[in-house]
Amino acid sequence: MTDKRAPHLVLGLGNELFTDEGVGVAAARRLAQRRLPGVEALDGGTLGIGLLPAVEGRETLLVLDAVVDPERRPGDLVVLDGAEIDRARGVLFSAHQVGITEVLGASALAGRAPVRIAAVGMVPASLETGYGLSATAEERLGPMVDLALDILARWEIQDHA
Repeated sequence: MTDKRAPHLVLGLGNELFTDEGVGVAAARRLAQRRLPGVEALDGGTLGIGLLPAVEGRETLLVLDAVVDPERRPGDLVVLDGAEIDRARGVLFSAHQVGITEVLGASALAGRAPVRIAAVGMVPASLETGYGLSATAEERLGPMVDLALDILARWEIQDHA
């Protein structure tokens, strides 16, 4: 059976009902509007281990999410490559019950992990209950998307917009 999915996955994570916790989903939506060949942008929400079928067998995976890092200020952007994502367990991507590190571990055990993995995260200004990003997150959303595009370009995936 041939895999007809795009080889590259941009995965936006987060819960949009907790303000800036939804920043990864908002960034993925912006990237979905671009013409990126071979790229699927997916709203992964808070699906946790349910994301395994979407992640397995991809060439590349770019995760977009809110990050919790007490050493940084709200709106700061964080870029992680490959093994840095696994080392960030417990600090980054901590708002979800089953994080992306567990999904990546399961895909590796199955021998179907993406070859290249990176993440772009933003430190939230607010995690209050409510729909919509804070002013800080809204202001930093463009630079977050630009960092994501830089990573995709490094992976030789160019925007044709």
